[in-house]
Amino acid sequence: MNIWTDKDNEELIEALVKAARAAFLSLKETTKEHFYFYAFIFDEGLHPYISAWSYEALEKSIIEQQIPDDEKSWWKWDSADSPYAIYGYDEFFGEVRELLNKRADGLSDDELYGIEWGIRIDSMEEALKRLDGSGLFGTGKEREHVVISVEQAPPDEDGSEYNRALRLNPSSALLSEYLETCE
Repeated sequence: MNIWTDKDNEELIEALVKAARAAFLSLKETTKEHFYFYAFIFDEGLHPYISAWSYEALEKSIIEQQIPDDEKSWWKWDSADSPYAIYGYDEFFGEVRELLNKRADGLSDDELYGIEWGIRIDSMEEALKRLDGSGLFGTGKEREHVVISVEQAPPDEDGSEYNRALRLNPSSALLSEYLETCE
């Protein structure tokens, strides 16, 4: 059973595209760093937010957090510990927050954490596809040096994050590293 029309879901996708584009562009312009990882995160709070890692932030974070060598490969992809986790949420995601709260009104917990959860994750994936298609994460060879992902917290058990990463990214050494580390 689908509780929303295609028009309702398109409205959600467009709001997600607008918010994520603004947040990612602001992050890139503000920091002037070299980003290799962009993530759209969804957690039990039911509101998506972004995270990202740049090589500069990773190097600084490893030193500041005293990350041991055997944890560096995992740390490189840990969206929750990025200094850019939840970047721009208050500034750019107000429309998304209002829309999602409106969508949640009247839904049972089963509907909210079942059907609606899946719709939100799928909408986030579609939003990243559209942003990628616009060239936001680079094009051609440049794009092979970036991984984009839709993640959920806590991580899923069914491998859907892995499959989403395969759908969202061109084959590359960096994608292989991400998939191997996060598997």
